[in-house]
Amino acid sequence: MSSGKALISKQISQDNEEIDLITLERSLNSIHVIQKTSNKSISYDADKKCSHLEAITRTVQISCQPPLIPFTIQGGSAEGCLILVELVLHPDLLNVLATDDIILSINGRKVSGMLSRDVRRLLEGLFAMNESFYMEIVNKNSIPSSITEILAGEDYPELQIVIRNNVYQKTVPYTTRQPRNGEIDGVHYKFVDVSTFRQLRDSNQLLEHGHYQGFTF
Repeated sequence: MSSGKALISKQISQDNEEIDLITLERSLNSIHVIQKTSNKSISYDADKKCSHLEAITRTVQISCQPPLIPFTIQGGSAEGCLILVELVLHPDLLNVLATDDIILSINGRKVSGMLSRDVRRLLEGLFAMNESFYMEIVNKNSIPSSITEILAGEDYPELQIVIRNNVYQKTVPYTTRQPRNGEIDGVHYKFVDVSTFRQLRDSNQLLEHGHYQGFTF
């Protein structure tokens, strides 16, 4: 009976995480379209901002000693947050990692915009199979940890691209336009009427929203 409850609880947790992802799937296209029209005028500033992010990013080596877990994570796209260090468990890492440090990549895999459960699976595999691996991190508070804040601004264009790419692997965007020939509701887009979209917007469920060619995304 208890195992049955555990399975149900786990499924509910996963379902809730997918529901929370709705806040990331609405209008990622809108900011992308706006930025695309002004790329030439902001290219110099974008290069400077990318250089700033590179300057504050540090690479750390994580040694693995199975079955011990050297650290845990929190955040993730379902919470509208980047991937953060939660607890540092291995004493050798106490001077390397700190709670709320932001993890940008793990062994070359860029993780901004990923679900926390997917990053945990990635880490569990590395903890179990590797002697060591590398992570790119930035110190807490050196950049915003909120995905909403990053996507709404112009300070981290490269990071915005990574977030969108990872979010789109898990989400289907909403739009008020009608399906085109061959498009499937829930696969290519989730097609909703204007009233439904406004309800989502007014209840603050949208990270980004905007208009393109007369339709809302």
